[in-house]
Amino acid sequence: MIAKCIINFDCNSMLYHSIIFIITLSTTMAQHSDSFLFKEILQNLNPEFHEIISAPKRYKLQIIYTQVNRNTQNIPELKTHSYMYRPGEYFYPASTVKLPIAAIALEKLNSIENVDMHSHLNILSDMPGIESVLVDKTSKTGIPTIAHYVHKLFVVSDNDASNRLFDFLGLEYLNQRLWDLGYTGARIRHRYDNSLNGKQNHYSSAFRFFDGTDLIYKQPSKNTSIDLDINYDNHLVGKSYLENGNRIEQPFDFSRKNFMNLMEQHNFLIQIMFPELVSDDKRLNLTYDDYNFLYQKMSLLPRESKYPVYSDDQYYDSYGKFFLFGDTRNRIPDHIQIFNKVGFAYGFMLDNAYIIDVNNGLEFFLSAVIYVNQNDTLNDNIYEYDEISIPFLSDLGRVIYTYELNRTKNIKPDLTRLNLDSN
Repeated sequence: MIAKCIINFDCNSMLYHSIIFIITLSTTMAQHSDSFLFKEILQNLNPEFHEIISAPKRYKLQIIYTQVNRNTQNIPELKTHSYMYRPGEYFYPASTVKLPIAAIALEKLNSIENVDMHSHLNILSDMPGIESVLVDKTSKTGIPTIAHYVHKLFVVSDNDASNRLFDFLGLEYLNQRLWDLGYTGARIRHRYDNSLNGKQNHYSSAFRFFDGTDLIYKQPSKNTSIDLDINYDNHLVGKSYLENGNRIEQPFDFSRKNFMNLMEQHNFLIQIMFPELVSDDKRLNLTYDDYNFLYQKMSLLPRESKYPVYSDDQYYDSYGKFFLFGDTRNRIPDHIQIFNKVGFAYGFMLDNAYIIDVNNGLEFFLSAVIYVNQNDTLNDNIYEYDEISIPFLSDLGRVIYTYELNRTKNIKPDLTRLNLDSN
């Protein structure tokens, strides 16, 4: 029997103060109100962003905001509001789907006897275009581990780290697990490498896990035959795109790209931060230490990483924190922590975040996607991220933060479980 204590309300009573308030995320999220509250809140945005609010479909804008209220036992009660949420409309999720990839990779380890996130591993590929891995010079030991891949995935959104976890899971396992958890709209089709074709993305390398020099587990390579349908609309974007240096005068087709709608991304983040709100059959099989590890890595700033060390000039505090601080390179105050995953590509920019302020007893969830591409050309790397997207998301975060500061709450949250040491 595997000696791993999976989160349930018996083996980790120190994490959960009560089991009275157990509901499914789908029930919680179904109770969201539409744009009613947002009409009031968004009026407080900087006037330069009123054009975005007045033409949200042009910017493919969607926003979801969840208020958190605590009862006397510190159990969270959620109320979700959305603005322009359109579950079936396509947007490219970019790196935001790295969060479920990381979480499900940690979960899979719990089904393998004697293997954990710190076990040394080798990745052996016989597929052209996908390299084998025996060493990782960025880790403390010089040897790759699942833990170190998760670390790099969150701290600087490392594509290779995410691709290795994708390799560990495989296309079929990853999608099936998302569907089993209730995220039936998700379609994760590919690694973060545009040079790879469908055959390569359906391939999973062989993995070998070691305890010292002793081989303790072998996962064979696999070719997956899963066929993912197109379950979204408006997947033709723009008027033209560049391919191999040539301009193609037709919209870019995203039908073979990843997709996970904004509410499912938002719900997945809530599931990670508040697993106690999820019914047993929809809860990830993660341990108390797994959750703490995820919280630590999701909130870690690049300057706090020791292995590897990242340059402050390139990887400033807000490099992966768009809400509140994206438009500044100043240090994020210690009393504010952001547990999130951002993404941007093809003109789309997203952030999914759980934000807390321990000094003011403040907490909320915020997710948003915005699209900017004034020349309507894809793949030319000319997008208005710095001019429009990041300033907008930063101001949106500040407006919601200010609203939360002034919102009456009967009980101040106890956030001590999230005061984690950085490493």
